[in-house]
Amino acid sequence: MKRATGILLAISLTIGLLSGCASKDIIKIGAQSTSEQLIMANMIKLLMKQDKLDGQIVSGLGSTPVIVNAMKSNEIQISAVRYVGTDLSGTLGIKELPMESKAALAMVQKGIQDKFDQTWFPSYGFQNTYIFTVRQDLADKFNLNKVSDVVSHAKDMHLGTDNAWLERTLDGYPAFKKTYGIEFGKTSPMEIGLVYKAVSNKDVDIVLAYSTDPRLKEYNLKTLEDDKKFFPPYEASPVVRNDTLKKYPQLQGIMDKLVGLVDTKTMTELNYQADIKKIEPDVIAEKFLKEKGLLK
Repeated sequence: MKRATGILLAISLTIGLLSGCASKDIIKIGAQSTSEQLIMANMIKLLMKQDKLDGQIVSGLGSTPVIVNAMKSNEIQISAVRYVGTDLSGTLGIKELPMESKAALAMVQKGIQDKFDQTWFPSYGFQNTYIFTVRQDLADKFNLNKVSDVVSHAKDMHLGTDNAWLERTLDGYPAFKKTYGIEFGKTSPMEIGLVYKAVSNKDVDIVLAYSTDPRLKEYNLKTLEDDKKFFPPYEASPVVRNDTLKKYPQLQGIMDKLVGLVDTKTMTELNYQADIKKIEPDVIAEKFLKEKGLLK
């Protein structure tokens, strides 16, 4: 009888311990599977750990709508990286996007607050937007620094870009031609991942790329300033549920530390370390935060 009682007591203690572990609060940080998102998610997690908060990264979330739904249903409490232009047009359904960064940020912050009861923080300091890119030798030859510099050369240039951009009306090729008065001599639709090698190999002269893609550095490509601000701002920020901020007020301080910390050039370099040098995102995040004096 005593033995049976002892066994029951042991089982009860085990269940109690397991229940205690299971009930311990874990704040889930959602991220898409890109290096950029995983690096920033790890920065948040590391700073949380330093403040004695338990964070868990939920990666592989396929798109912004998936993340939005996961936040709404409380499956995740933090979105590691959201982009202003993407949420304005997609999540909030706004048709005419502000071209000025501060106005766009204010609009998305109010929209996400009102519609989802979530806080959209100020930018990390970088944006991942479309950007026109040429080989460095071509930039030197024609003194190309901004998109307007291409006007007198466009008819002799071959553009490589993804097919969707060629057809989109709001921020695609038809609207671009009107804004800049530029029409390229030839256009070739291709997968976005192929444009970097295509321009490097001289298969095309100019491509539409992503501003933080590490292949810009890998292939020594020159990015051109969007001097007429054709593309809407795609500045990157974290988003946190308001009930989570209320429960864990130290999260506000953690997010504030990351505001303005990573500019576009730095994010491209961090992505280069992950995608080209194959360093793990958590290692990159820890090294960066220690260099900035934010991690002990």
